[in-house]
Amino acid sequence: MDIIQVSGTCGLGSIPGEGIIALVSRDEREQAERVVERAADQPLGLFPTLLMIVICAVWGGAFVAIKIGLFYMPPLGSAALRFVLTSLLLWLLARLQRVSLSCTRAEAVATASIALFLCYWNFTTYVGTGLTTAGRATVFFYTQPIFLALLAHYFLPGDRLTVKKIVGLGCALVGVVALFFAKLDTGGAPTLAGDLLVLSGALALAVQNLLIKKYAGTIHPLTLTFWGTVAAALVFALSSWQLESGHPFVFSRAAIMSLLYLSVISTAFGFVAFAWLLQRHSATRVTTLVFLTPVFGVLFGWSVLQETLTPVQLLGVAGVCAGVYIVSSSQPSQAPASLPKEAPARL
Repeated sequence: MDIIQVSGTCGLGSIPGEGIIALVSRDEREQAERVVERAADQPLGLFPTLLMIVICAVWGGAFVAIKIGLFYMPPLGSAALRFVLTSLLLWLLARLQRVSLSCTRAEAVATASIALFLCYWNFTTYVGTGLTTAGRATVFFYTQPIFLALLAHYFLPGDRLTVKKIVGLGCALVGVVALFFAKLDTGGAPTLAGDLLVLSGALALAVQNLLIKKYAGTIHPLTLTFWGTVAAALVFALSSWQLESGHPFVFSRAAIMSLLYLSVISTAFGFVAFAWLLQRHSATRVTTLVFLTPVFGVLFGWSVLQETLTPVQLLGVAGVCAGVYIVSSSQPSQAPASLPKEAPARL
């Protein structure tokens, strides 16, 4: 006979009876744990799927916004301004929502770790992209869902890697390669350092998302995102001061619109909403939808910047969509388990 405390959250929503102490048998406890693990790998419902698609569309538009902003500001400096504005907005939102931004010692360690990985993958993506081609950087960066799926298999109970998920992830990655196939040629320039930096950033992002999932229900998504953006603002500001001194900042209307889009919509809304989804649903299923981001990026580049859309890229779009569908439609990795019938407490 075991004494357990009923938790208030299980990653999917509130459970009535938070804090109630119950006496249950070991078999009943193990059966309940199997149900919770299986719930962690449930297919996404309509609302989380649509929300994640909106987030991907927003992040896809960020590629265009960054390109526009770089006509007027240096990359590290513009990133610093982006995260400063985001931090201020999230602080104001936390005040309005009465969300505490303070943390206990244990939460502070977790938050600092997540902030560290956020700074690292942003920095390596900016710097690494400058040392390789844009196409190669995109392909290497979007290995992130694959890294997370591998990590989730070992560190997130219930979020197992199945054959169908492997096929879907592989199909989506092949689609991303097709999207940027014409830009993979290095032209003889050395790109190994840039490729490795971007790849390490993708791994760091996967670890960051794993930590967000691990601390689901204990740290508010707004708190996690706020401290991450504060740390990123400091890192990019110092980097810009050291590496980009003398580069002009031209605050044209287009530059200001780019900054507002990146800070308010892409980072403040996108990061918080993504953390909220990640804390409540399967990490693998949520991050697989991230493969749609470069699809939206290519489509926005074609419609806004008049970039060419080739037949190979259209095949890439189809490959990404097929891969996302395969993963999203896969059944939970564990066999169904019914909840134990309610029984009176046994003394």
